[in-house]
Formats: sequence, C-alpha cells, structure tokens
Amino acid sequence: MNNGKPNVILVVIDALRARNLGCYGMAGNPSPHLDALAGSGVLFERNYATWNTTDPSLTCILTGKYPRSHGIMDHGDRATSEVRRRFAETGTTMLAEVLQRSGYETAAVDWMGRWFKRGFDHYGFRPQRSPARKWAHRLSLPGLYVRYALDHLPILQCYRGVRRGTGKDLAQGMKDVLSTFAFTYRLAEIQDAACVTRLASEFLERPHPAPFFLFLHYWDTHTPYHCPRGFLPDRTDLKDPRSLLTARYSGAVRYVDLHLGRLFAKLKEQNLWNNTLLVVTADHGDSLTEHEIYFDHHGLYEETTHVPLILHYPVRWLTGRRLPCFVQHVDLLPTICEMAGLDTPAGGDGASLVPVIEGQLECLRDAVFMEESYVQRKAGLRTGRYKYIQAVDGTGWCRYCEKVHVGMEELYDIQEDPGETRDLSQSHRDLAAELKGRLNKLMAQLDRKREQCNSRVAGQGADAGSVLEPGEEQMIRKRLKSLGYLSE
Repeated sequence: MNNGKPNVILVVIDALRARNLGCYGMAGNPSPHLDALAGSGVLFERNYATWNTTDPSLTCILTGKYPRSHGIMDHGDRATSEVRRRFAETGTTMLAEVLQRSGYETAAVDWMGRWFKRGFDHYGFRPQRSPARKWAHRLSLPGLYVRYALDHLPILQCYRGVRRGTGKDLAQGMKDVLSTFAFTYRLAEIQDAACVTRLASEFLERPHPAPFFLFLHYWDTHTPYHCPRGFLPDRTDLKDPRSLLTARYSGAVRYVDLHLGRLFAKLKEQNLWNNTLLVVTADHGDSLTEHEIYFDHHGLYEETTHVPLILHYPVRWLTGRRLPCFVQHVDLLPTICEMAGLDTPAGGDGASLVPVIEGQLECLRDAVFMEESYVQRKAGLRTGRYKYIQAVDGTGWCRYCEKVHVGMEELYDIQEDPGETRDLSQSHRDLAAELKGRLNKLMAQLDRKREQCNSRVAGQGADAGSVLEPGEEQMIRKRLKSLGYLSE
C-alpha cells in the first residue's frame, strides 16, 4: 500500500444507461467484465444522475454538490463565462484538488478542460508519438471526420419526421440537428475506448511512489455511438435508422466493456488490483426513441437519469453486494474521501456510502432530485414509488423536438408503470401538489445555500475569475463548436 491509502480510479462512461448492462438486467451478456466487477464489488441498484447533460453532471461527480450548489447549471455553449464565474464564486473544491493536496498523484484521460482540469498533475488524451506516427494520425483525421458525419445521418432521418412543417420551424430544426455533424477531429480522435484504455495502461505501467487518482472518461456510448462493425448485434437492420442506432448503442456498450476488461487485466498485471478503489458510473443515460426522444439525453425519464454505479475494493469488500437504496453522484466525493482517510470539503450535498456498504446504515435518503436545462428546463423528484416532473421555466418547451413533452407537470407510478407512459398528474392532484411542494422547497434550499456560500467566499476576497486561464475563452468556444455543443 502507498501510505495506507488506496489508489483511486474513477471511470465515467458517457451516456451509459444502467438498463443496458447485464448486471442491471439486460439479456444477451452485453457487459461480462462489468458484470464480473459488480459480482465481486458493490452495485447500487438505484443510482441517479443529478442532471442529464455532461457539464453539470460531471461537475457534480467531481465536487459532491448538486448543480444548484456548485453553480454549473448549464452545458456546452450555455456554460458561459457568467456561469463559470458563478461556479468560481462558490469556492467549490474539486475531488482531484482534495487528493492532490494530500499527496496523491492525479491524472485524467479527458478533453473537457475548463474547470475539470483543476487538481490534475497530468490532464489530456494525446499519447506520445514519434513524428512518423503523428503524421500518420493527422492524415487519418479527414477520414474519421467523414465517418462521424455519416454516422449522424440516421439521427437526422429520425428527427426529420417529428419536426413541425412550417418553413421557419423546419429551418431551425434542421439547424439544430445538423449542428451535431460538427463532431470533428477531436471527438473522432478520442471517442474510442481502445485509446482511453491504452493511455490508462501507459500510466499504470509507470512507477507510482505515491498513491494515485486516475480519472477516465469513455465516450463510445455517446452519439453517434462508436461501434466497430464486429460489435453490432446479429440481424441488425442497417436500412432502418432507429434499428441501426439502437444496435450501435448496444455494440458500443460491448466495446467499452471489452476495453474495461483490458484495463482490469492491466491492474492485475501491475499488482494494483487489490489496493485500487474502482468507481464506475455514467454522467447520464440516453433515450433510444423512448418518449419520442431520439438518441439524445433530454428528458428526466428513467432511461436518462438511472445510471450504473459499481464500487470495487478487494482489500475491504471481499464479496459482491447489491444495494437497493437511493444514491446520487453527490455521494461519490465523500465516499472516496473516507476511503482515502481524508476529510470531506465543507458545503457538500452528499454523504459517504461506506456506512451503507458496510451495513451500519440502511439508506441515505428516501428520494432523489434531478434537473435539466440545455434542451428544456425541467426538474424532477423520484421517490420509492413515484416520479414527479415539472417545467420550472413556465413553458416546458423542448427546442429539439419542438413541442412540450407530455405537459407542464408529469406524475408517474414507477411501481405500476416503469416505462413512465401514463401521466397521473391530473388524476392524482393532491399527490402531485405534495411532491411539487417538496421539490420546490429543495430547490429553494439549494439556492439559498449557494448564495450563502457566495457571500462567504466574497468576504474572503476570492478571485472569481480564476476559473479560466488567460486566453482560454476563445479556445473553449472553438472546441465546443467543433463538438456540436455550440450552434451559433
């Protein structure tokens, strides 16, 4: 052991739905390596994302705060300099910073940049190459770009049938969908599990005199779903765009699982397996036509909010366990801190899962809270039996689908209607009103908490602009545009 502290590897698989893993009930053996990890570790059956887009959700994972507390409540082009200033004003500490200050070596295979880089000794995704290999790679990029652009065509076909027919609306709709074609060189370069695992393996092969924290971000299960042809399920209808995209998603799950298996093998080969805390989760899920949402992660339905969470640490947890209690991403930072013997930064919204895992506590909460803002502005509360969703902007308008999904309020009995197909908000008005009041009270409490934190940080003379490096604003906008998150 390194000073008695575990190594920590945090794996985030972008847009991975819990239901598509074998250990969460999917048939067909789609994830044997993750299933084996869960079988010898701890699987949380009801883990929920706090937000359904990457920027707020990943920030939640790395801070232990709900987005309303840490201030990043927007995504992509909408995470403006004002949003980032709001984040800086909260004085929020990132997980990598906590671990780095306590002597951990910190590294990440990721491209997000901005505040996500804070606390990492090594951050990025570009491997070291000889000049010849660099030129070979550059020459391959145009072909990768064409492939990714073509991969988006089935999504365009799906949305073409649901857009309204007026010229203005059709033009705006096509603009929104065509903007996804801008997944260019960088995403084509990194949206491959083999690349992420290879870079992780290179890191693991180096000597580590101190414990390390390694953050790995896999993208294959994000649109357009990177899936080598050999991983497509049998009998895939290549002419039907919905069938093809769903099959590619399933293939991407298999592909990521294969390379995670290689990562696990590398840990064993380097004698790191027993003293490494592995945490595997997803920032959000994806809707594969459910609720007439086509291959995107807007909506607060189970497909998008229910995500996997597996923890594995053989030194302390010797047998596999499945826990049915509600947990959320805000609980990960305090859990990792406790496992590393560190104090959790003040002001967090979560709690350590260790007492639940080790049987000292049955559950942390009786409900989970979630929001969204990029495509439509909604918030939701999921209790043991019900889910309540409301349009907090007063319109409920979805700018991708050009309509209001269901209504201004939605209420589902998850126990009787797990597919969330029957809205009960009108027939169960008292229950809807009760859950609405509870949801609004929680949001107000989090807003007050952020304001109090902002006031305290301002009183300490914190530099609110330090979240960005000089000249980074223009680079960020260029990157977001290239990745389809900036439509203007």
